[in-house]
Amino acid sequence: MKRTFLLLAAAMLLFSCSSGRKVVELTRLVPAEEVTVNYDECFTGKTMRFDFHHAGDSENETYYFDKLIREGDWAGSRVSLINPFDYGEQHFRIIDNATGKLIYKNNYCTLFNEWQTTPEATATQRSFPEGVIFPEPKNDFTIEFYARDHKTKVWEKKYSQSIKVKDFNIYPAVTPYESVDIHIGGDIANSLDIVLLPDGFTAIEREKFMSACKMWSDALFSYAPFTQNKNRINVRAVWAPSQESGISVPGKGEWKNTLLGCRFYTFNSERYQMTEEFQKVRDVASSAPYECIYILTNTDKYGGGGIYNYYGLGSAGKTGKTGEVYVHEFGHSLMGLGDEYVEIGNTVSALYPEGVEPWEANLTRFVNFHGKWENRIAEGTPVPTIKKDGTTEKDWKIGAYEGGGYLEKGIYRGWPECMMKALTNFCPICQEAISRYLDYMCK
Repeated sequence: MKRTFLLLAAAMLLFSCSSGRKVVELTRLVPAEEVTVNYDECFTGKTMRFDFHHAGDSENETYYFDKLIREGDWAGSRVSLINPFDYGEQHFRIIDNATGKLIYKNNYCTLFNEWQTTPEATATQRSFPEGVIFPEPKNDFTIEFYARDHKTKVWEKKYSQSIKVKDFNIYPAVTPYESVDIHIGGDIANSLDIVLLPDGFTAIEREKFMSACKMWSDALFSYAPFTQNKNRINVRAVWAPSQESGISVPGKGEWKNTLLGCRFYTFNSERYQMTEEFQKVRDVASSAPYECIYILTNTDKYGGGGIYNYYGLGSAGKTGKTGEVYVHEFGHSLMGLGDEYVEIGNTVSALYPEGVEPWEANLTRFVNFHGKWENRIAEGTPVPTIKKDGTTEKDWKIGAYEGGGYLEKGIYRGWPECMMKALTNFCPICQEAISRYLDYMCK
């Protein structure tokens, strides 16, 4: 979710760096076919994590370095090293210092990005802890961060930092928690590796968490295209107990001392359940090989959230549609699928400005429809497309159905109903987009 649950709902600078307080550079995305990277030549086989603080207000953002950490084996692909999908509000690049060659690139979104669209961001400045992971380079390198302009969505370079791989200030990882296999489909190099984390489960509630993990895995594999890809998806859990049972509900004055600090009323939205302690989330996740993070919270209250290539989150209790919510939020966190539902009367959204094509694979404003589902719309299908009263799924056609991204008008989806709209099966458009993304991740 971006605001996903509305339906249901410096640190010391150890290395030389240059901060982008001003927009310093516009950039052209490097197509994947223009870059060839030999993994064994460039990387050690381990994971490196760059922690920083993302700060600013509704119009500005700045990055402040925190620390570097060496973690365990790299769980990502050894082939897919330059993300070719133009998804997300942020991306970062790893540049080999000696050659100037791009050797890794990945895209993502953050909770900070969402906060920038809130009223609070127009009146104050805040800082959010963040961190990115990438395969550890063998040689000295530079990390560069890019963000989209809020109005035009053009990529702008914001920050860069040069790093010496033999610097003794790089922290070793501390992984004190138990990793448990829930479902293993293949080796980590050629599989999508998902880690499930607990929050609000005390030491005596281990089995409750493990049961929730089994339910999460079963729910994921009950929906296409995950069903067909079961043999190249791994699901692991990390058992890390909290001091108190349950999750904070600030709107009711209920606060819990939990390991990951998850809470409802994120950005004052009752059912938006997230955590601002992302570096702690990374700390716990590092106990297992992972690419995707999903947090299960010990509560029966309905709510959750999901942010692309950041983390997903859902209530592990009996909410009525627990499994469906798990999968809906995973659609956001895996590849940034957009919400397809509308808020009645909503005509303006900072997330989807008029005249700018959404980057999400399942939404369009017809500004730049190329590469989405334009080739799947049969000749003669009216655009916009209307779902006729009394029809069922067997009668529907791929088209352009108005309404999505919380807006009633001016934004379109490809199918009348979907997991990203009404907690049903993924529509044909989302299934194809997920399948393409899995093919990329699992090379």
